[in-house]
Amino acid sequence: MAHFGSLEKAKRLVDLAVDAKADAVKFQIFKTEELVSGASEEWRNRLSKRELPYEAFAEIKAYCDARGITFFATAHDRPSLGYLAKLDVPAYKIGSGEVGNWGFLAEVASKGKPVILSTGMYSMDQVGEALRAMAATGNREIAVLHCVTRYPVAPGEVNLRAIQSIRDNFDVVSGYSDHTRGFHFPLAAAALGARVIEKHITLDYDVPDAQDWKVSCGVDDLHLMVAQIREIEAGLGSGEKTMTASEREGAVWARKSLVAARDICIGEVIDETMLAAKRPGTGIEPCKIGEVLGRSAREDIPKDSIICMEKLS
Repeated sequence: MAHFGSLEKAKRLVDLAVDAKADAVKFQIFKTEELVSGASEEWRNRLSKRELPYEAFAEIKAYCDARGITFFATAHDRPSLGYLAKLDVPAYKIGSGEVGNWGFLAEVASKGKPVILSTGMYSMDQVGEALRAMAATGNREIAVLHCVTRYPVAPGEVNLRAIQSIRDNFDVVSGYSDHTRGFHFPLAAAALGARVIEKHITLDYDVPDAQDWKVSCGVDDLHLMVAQIREIEAGLGSGEKTMTASEREGAVWARKSLVAARDICIGEVIDETMLAAKRPGTGIEPCKIGEVLGRSAREDIPKDSIICMEKLS
């Protein structure tokens, strides 16, 4: 959420998410001096301009409640995590940078709420270690997001198949936190079974000393991404291969039947040269030709007539 330290802009971003029919909005909450050491003055100066006071998040949450969208946040330090707990958020997000911070992971998991964990910059084994640290608290409600911590990510580094690998390796809800331009990779992630999709959103582009806007959706395309993900989710189906109700209505015209390839006279014995496969599929399917061959015509069968068993003996 690219609010750049503005409460008014944060609320407009909430409006953007609501208008796009997103399920939730997620902010980042931190105290710069708790997040970045004094040895990194440049980063402290950069982040301090984007920091919102704690009380602003109470106002944002109330605004989300009024607008009917779920609010939660990524806490980047322990004091911020404590404040989020007071807001009684429904879930916690943990950023990729904490995967090796097992004590913090356990503290978040011990809150007893669902947790969404991003995993950029870490290997599958390291993710497993992080999950064990969280599971030790008794919390099993953890969704794990594949992520590449780069803004933007080059297509060749996205590695969407990691979504499936995470699901298979850890038996968890898996998802995808996107840092690519556009939104075609989130759509592909949904098609691969990602159950959680995270995408940055912004109202501003070409912001100096910022990077999130490079990988964000905005007023022109967020609604398209959400709508198309919904369609993909609906299109995934059960995996069982059957004829659908809508197919059943039109199947007769798309399937083929055995027809007379030439005029067949009464008494003639049917062989393959006398038969062709043509639409519609109201007669004998071509795959059942063996049930027709060797039978005799009970009556004259004109060319192009659909073959039926009643005409054969």
